[in-house]
Amino acid sequence: MYDITTLRPESLWQVIFKDAGSWRAGLYRPEATGPEDINTLEKHSCPELFICLGGRMGLILKDAEGEHIAEFQPNQALMIEDYHNGFAIDPVGYFLVVERTSFTTEYIDRKTGNCINIVTVHDI
Repeated sequence: MYDITTLRPESLWQVIFKDAGSWRAGLYRPEATGPEDINTLEKHSCPELFICLGGRMGLILKDAEGEHIAEFQPNQALMIEDYHNGFAIDPVGYFLVVERTSFTTEYIDRKTGNCINIVTVHDI
């Protein structure tokens, strides 16, 4: 028997599938409703795949050239390697995010660029 899962985000972040030691997939439903609500950006030590589902979504992206806003329609995807944070343009929108199971995340203040925290995830 197969257990088919209905994708229904119930929190800010929830892991729904994983291949221990390799990858995990989770639902990400940002609390922010626009770029102006975001004060912190994060960057993983490895790429993340963001897939927009349910409604329009957005990401603030920050690279060496500055900040950029990416707006997604449902079923659009982007691989992220830079600083970022998400927001929901439509209240029903969310991202399916695929990432490794072991990585380090650096959190920075959006305005100053100063490091706020570094967290290591090792989910085996």
